[in-house]
Amino acid sequence: MKRNIIYSLLTVLAFALTACTDDWLNNEGEQMPEGETGVTATVEFLPLRSALDVKTRTAGDAIKDIDNLCILLYDMEGGLMKSYYLLPEGTVSAEEKDGTFNVSDIDRSDADATGNKTAESRTKRATFNLSQIPYGRYYMYAVANMGNLATSEVHKELIKTADGLKSIDLQWETEWSSTEGEATDQKTKATANNQMFGYFTTQENAPEKANRNTQDSPVTINKKGMKLHAWIRRAASKITIAYDASQLKEGVFIYLKSVQIKDIPSHCYLGKENNVGSEGDSDKPAYQLNSDLLGGEVIKYYEGAEPTVFDESYPVRLTTGQPRYPEEKAHDEIANSLFFFENMQGIGPDKRQDADGNGELDHPGLPDSDKYPNYRPKDAMPYGTYIEVDAYYVSVNSEKVGSGNIKYRFMLGKDTQTDYNAERNHHYKLTLKFKNYANDADWHIEYEEPEPGIEVPNPYYISYLYNHSMMLPLKVKTGGHKLGKIEARIVDNRWGPHDALKAFDYYYQMDIANANPWNGFLSLRKTKDLFITGTSPYTATSNQSYYEEHKRGERTYPIGDITDEEEHSFFGEAGEEKDGEYKVRKEGDSIYHVLLPMYTRAKQLIKATAYTGNNPYVAYQRRSEVEIKATLLNPDGTVWKTISTNSSVTNSVKGNENPVIYQVRRVVNPKGIWRSHNNSAGFDVLLKRLSQENGTKFEAFTSEGPWKAYVVRGDEKFVNLGGGKDNNEVKNDTVCGKTGSNIDFRIDFNGSCGENENRYAIIRVEYHNYTCYHLIFVRQGDAPDALIDGGTEWHAYNMKTKDSETASPLEEGSLFKWGNLTDPIDALANKNPKEYWVDVTPESFQGLGTRKLPIAGTNEEKSWEEIKPVELINTDIGKAFVDKSQLPSNTRIASYADFKALYDHGDIKQGYGILYGDESTSTEDDIVAAYGYDYNNTKRGMRGCFVYNEQTGKNLFFPIGASGYGHRKNKDAKGPGTLRYAASRDDRFPEGPVGAVYPDGVQGVPLFYDVYMRPGALYWLSNYVDVQNPGDGTTTGWDFNYFTFDFYPITYYATNGGKDACFIRCVEDK
Repeated sequence: MKRNIIYSLLTVLAFALTACTDDWLNNEGEQMPEGETGVTATVEFLPLRSALDVKTRTAGDAIKDIDNLCILLYDMEGGLMKSYYLLPEGTVSAEEKDGTFNVSDIDRSDADATGNKTAESRTKRATFNLSQIPYGRYYMYAVANMGNLATSEVHKELIKTADGLKSIDLQWETEWSSTEGEATDQKTKATANNQMFGYFTTQENAPEKANRNTQDSPVTINKKGMKLHAWIRRAASKITIAYDASQLKEGVFIYLKSVQIKDIPSHCYLGKENNVGSEGDSDKPAYQLNSDLLGGEVIKYYEGAEPTVFDESYPVRLTTGQPRYPEEKAHDEIANSLFFFENMQGIGPDKRQDADGNGELDHPGLPDSDKYPNYRPKDAMPYGTYIEVDAYYVSVNSEKVGSGNIKYRFMLGKDTQTDYNAERNHHYKLTLKFKNYANDADWHIEYEEPEPGIEVPNPYYISYLYNHSMMLPLKVKTGGHKLGKIEARIVDNRWGPHDALKAFDYYYQMDIANANPWNGFLSLRKTKDLFITGTSPYTATSNQSYYEEHKRGERTYPIGDITDEEEHSFFGEAGEEKDGEYKVRKEGDSIYHVLLPMYTRAKQLIKATAYTGNNPYVAYQRRSEVEIKATLLNPDGTVWKTISTNSSVTNSVKGNENPVIYQVRRVVNPKGIWRSHNNSAGFDVLLKRLSQENGTKFEAFTSEGPWKAYVVRGDEKFVNLGGGKDNNEVKNDTVCGKTGSNIDFRIDFNGSCGENENRYAIIRVEYHNYTCYHLIFVRQGDAPDALIDGGTEWHAYNMKTKDSETASPLEEGSLFKWGNLTDPIDALANKNPKEYWVDVTPESFQGLGTRKLPIAGTNEEKSWEEIKPVELINTDIGKAFVDKSQLPSNTRIASYADFKALYDHGDIKQGYGILYGDESTSTEDDIVAAYGYDYNNTKRGMRGCFVYNEQTGKNLFFPIGASGYGHRKNKDAKGPGTLRYAASRDDRFPEGPVGAVYPDGVQGVPLFYDVYMRPGALYWLSNYVDVQNPGDGTTTGWDFNYFTFDFYPITYYATNGGKDACFIRCVEDK
């Protein structure tokens, strides 16, 4: 278990408050007439003085109104002479009153506020006439929002003296404001604590820097028509809170839960300094009111129950990439605020948590005097008021891994060192500045880590691609013992989408917790076989034997002797040298920092089962959970104790803290940028993903840790990378992004290339604390090129007609039936029945019926039946698609050997996603704009497969079509000519047996459940062949499966014996 209760010093700027007394003559030297007179009086609301202005739920203007006024006159001995009760003009009330006042709003400047710094741009002014005031010399006071004090049973005796008036006991109404109600509701409830007090003078304008009502002075009434003026102040003050995480380390996250003002006075003097708990001295009497302190209002940064999940969806999360909350007008006068009564505690101990600057806490610990004798609660100011911020922090930074609840506390006052005076009528503007790991020594800390114990980042992330790796950081506290070994075991390993919406239709019945881990994506050992093979029948356990025999879900990591604090690499037990190295660094006598490698699995976990190390989902992560054990040794080498992340003993409070590893959502937008040889227009990259599988808009996402982008392969200086719209830092040709920021940068092309030339680059984007990466393929030029040295030169375009290619690599081209180049089905005909192809069911597909198809390059239309394929029987092995003479000069259709050369070569890989072309300059949001390129809509993107050489950076794009279906089927439940990629399915995969191959139906192959609607494309081969490895016998084409990332031959039967329609790509030989 780990307990984190951390109190914080707020890093703020000090300010000075100049306190002056009013010093006016008040007509003292003139003769005092006899009789009575009338006066005109003005009462103005003194603007809130700005306090702690550096770098909630109650509205900041909740107590700005003057609802009623009581004016009281006292003789020079402090005896009550007369009182007036006034209401606003036009008020309908049964109360007896002595007159009315007019209310107006007055603009304020710094000169109007105590200390010459206003926190309000406008306040209320009340003007009125008072009659029958006897000539004389008086102390004259104004009280707002307390009703008629002269008739109040509570107050009428107290106000008989001026001291009694000032000593009126105000009691804080704890339910004075609603944190959930509407603004008008809050305003109504707020009036319970909006009492105001001030005194009159005969001048409206105070001397410069006057403290306008901390001391009263007599008023001389000796003329008719005199004008009096009073500044009034609230008994309460308010505080607004802002947050700044710009000084955090990368990989550190703070999730704000709430902020509360605590230990606020329950009582307050109306007109005296409210020094709660004071025992008095020769200058000041002891505090006479109740000294009880209250818990003040709470501002919650979440809705409903207190959250237990802290991730990118959390409403208020702070990182270096999103460091401030609120982002704008945090201290605006109408911002949500916390209110409290004045609490003047004077000068006290230095409240800085490292006052001597030695890098250590001055008063660390917990409330345990035996264990922590230097602990000092509340900075030894028991009656002080403070702010407490409740949060949760996560550090995935390998230098200091950790997570847990955290509290930050600041004692209010008018500076950040020794002043503890929370004065009335002030607006305290507090900015909490987080630093380093969120629990750094600059903060006042009460913090206790378990020892022994294991700290892990939770959650952590790994790439959506197969055969990728990341290092999981651990911190093991051994209590002074030696770390003997680490053990890891995968306890949950899912094939399906994590936390999918109920509306998402997938075969969830086989998405079972802690079951069938052999079908999941994660491995503890390095992936060696990219294609795992097996034989039918295929069931949910087909992958079990390989997984268990090769121990993919378990591993032991022996720790050798370490005598220094350098990082050491280990490879495990004998025979495990190729399973991946792990690293260990020792810190002091009791801390070990360990990096454990973890891997995504093979591209295909038995092809016929569809399980894969790739995440096929664009909107959902996949989840795995790993138990970590650490064996601790005695000095003699015997076992002292084994601790675990899954132990109720070592993690009794935090509960099950096995690290959860998420395979991130598939990123496809963008995946590639293409420019013509003479086009050097730049491109603004903003990585985006879909929030739902049936979403229609891509959304930017933030990196869970720092990120970077750089050119990893390709022609030198072909492109330059810039900081993008967020002005990310560029270091040594690498764009560096902060934790929690969008992945945003710019690609600039350096000039052009020749018409018969190509230039290439691969940009690698590492994100989520550099644990995941995404490749972006860049190409300039469209000349035929060989991906393999000395190999076939591939054309960049698909065929459009028998003697022409498309105008762009993004254009899908025409669909052809076997052997028929004269009737190409125009690409514009290959559209889905609805524009936004989402929420697809088997019923969504439509056959052609009687509809005819346009023939590319002509004005003709033909029915499906009128477009005839060349007959191809299953024994016609070697038969050519067409004679080479029918094709453009020096051109032929790509053969099985051409594709096989790419399939077999160790440097050739495939990536799937969206390509943008000449007219695109930024990442699209709408799926139609991102997917729907055609020759009439050339600013759009296109989905497809990038075949690339990972050493040279060369790449070749194969579009799958604007519909996502590069295939028309001759035989389909919806009729001949149906536009659908899936060759063998036109409905959901059945639950019952499917022949002898799938005896359990979809339960054995749940990823096939919805294959009927998944995207992909088929490309014809130049010849009909009978092949194996790769291949499954008689073969007519090549399969590009956009869902499972498959790149494999397609059989004669899957193309209905050549009667289907597919794409064509040509090549040429040197």
